[in-house]
Amino acid sequence: MTSSTQRRIALIGASVVALAAWTVLYGWPIQAIVDRSITGVADRDGLTLETIGSVFSDRRIHRLLLLSVGQAVCSTVIVMGLGLPIAWTIARIEFVGRSVLSSIVMAPFVLPTLAIAGSMLAVVGGLPRSNTARLGLIVAAHVTFNLGIFVRSVAASIAATSPDLEMAASLLGRRRWTAVTSTTLASLRSEILSASIIVSVFCLTSFGVIVVLGGASVGTIEVEIWVLTTRSLDLGRAAVLAGLQLGVVGALVLLSQRLVPPRSVRVQHRRRRVADRFDRGLVTMAWVVVVVVSVVPLVALVARSLRGPGGWTLDHYAWVLTGDVPGISGLSVVTVIGYTLVSAAVATAVSTSVAIPMAYLSCQRHWVGRWTEWFMTIPLGVSAATLGFGFLVAFSGPVLDLRGSWIFVPLVQAAASLPIVCRVVMTAGRGFERGLLDAAAVEGAGWLRRAREIVWPLMRRPVGVAVGFGFAMALGEFGATVFLSRQDQPTVAVVIGRLLGRPGASNLGQALALSCVLGLLAAASVVLVDRKLADGPPI
Repeated sequence: MTSSTQRRIALIGASVVALAAWTVLYGWPIQAIVDRSITGVADRDGLTLETIGSVFSDRRIHRLLLLSVGQAVCSTVIVMGLGLPIAWTIARIEFVGRSVLSSIVMAPFVLPTLAIAGSMLAVVGGLPRSNTARLGLIVAAHVTFNLGIFVRSVAASIAATSPDLEMAASLLGRRRWTAVTSTTLASLRSEILSASIIVSVFCLTSFGVIVVLGGASVGTIEVEIWVLTTRSLDLGRAAVLAGLQLGVVGALVLLSQRLVPPRSVRVQHRRRRVADRFDRGLVTMAWVVVVVVSVVPLVALVARSLRGPGGWTLDHYAWVLTGDVPGISGLSVVTVIGYTLVSAAVATAVSTSVAIPMAYLSCQRHWVGRWTEWFMTIPLGVSAATLGFGFLVAFSGPVLDLRGSWIFVPLVQAAASLPIVCRVVMTAGRGFERGLLDAAAVEGAGWLRRAREIVWPLMRRPVGVAVGFGFAMALGEFGATVFLSRQDQPTVAVVIGRLLGRPGASNLGQALALSCVLGLLAAASVVLVDRKLADGPPI
């Protein structure tokens, strides 16, 4: 069998797997939402143009829209203001602890959103009564969660840009930071705007943070979709709002992708050592901001989980090991943790199995690669709550009813994590040198040997990072899972959400202790899988 025939067979096989998986995980749920919002029939009064009009004329919906957009814009502006100097410092200056700083600022993004929300409650000692204070906590949580992804993205673009223009502007008499903003940062406007749009998307679709920190009085469109679906049972109005959010967020994601064309290779320019007061000031500022934004909330989370009415105690962690879930007789917390780990493992296996063929297709240099890239952009615009609602509508009908099935939750967790898993593998694949494979083929190496001795050693670490991220995201997934989890078989994230919604210091302490355990499991999954696949021998 010739090399071209093998490549054609691989391309066809990957296309079949990718198309089938995309249809089940995204196409069907999205179609179900669109059908409900435009041409379907609601469970209540029938979905008519009058019903749709009533949704858009509802003053409550107007307030929720304003709140959703306002908190996202405020959070994004703060992330940009704090993140740009930190990104430039990490990209341009070599200093002691640079890699540690880079890892710390990214740590909250790896953790479950409920752990970040819990850390905000730990900082202030509980849910404030004032709506303004609750909004402030929501913005603070979004800054903590999204600062790392913004810094990493912009720092990579700055590191790939030559510093010569900065030096020339400084020599012409411009102040140092003015020279930076007028040259490097000005030339990276599209990349910065793209990263900011992604941050705003994460803020718009931050279901868990809003539910926990907003309480009963502060909500967004996503929370309203959940309320209409699970409490009011008004699927028609929920579908209209889900369709609206899907359109807006999807448009933002597509705009972000159009702003920055994909780069197969980035040239990393040399970093300079700390040279003067300006450099020392930036390094100090970066450490102070990262400690306040990323370290203090997590330290407060751990400290508050160890506090009880009588002072320091391990009672909350003892409950994690020996106690039962409140409200569910006979269901231990350890059992819930075990179920969550198994569910996340299944979800990770599904997402990784789909991500590899999709990443392979996206790396093709013809229309297949472009279309695959476009198809994988769409899920980034589907929020977790919208995805959960879509699964509920799509897979609860006469064609396929998965309610009560053990695979329901892992499937939606896989769908929620797949876009990130796929992009990690995709980015590494695009930097792969295909000439190595062609040379090996000329020397007579078969496709199996080429995959074992060339592809896997080079792709081992990206796959490890993708698996770790996928497992961590599935482990802490809340926005979609809360729609589908059974009352008697919740995940850890759902239990944390229930506890944080209950009054009382004991419930808060138990929720924070469980958040620490969940965060530790999520962080450990990324570190262990990455190191195992990076340091182990080639297979």
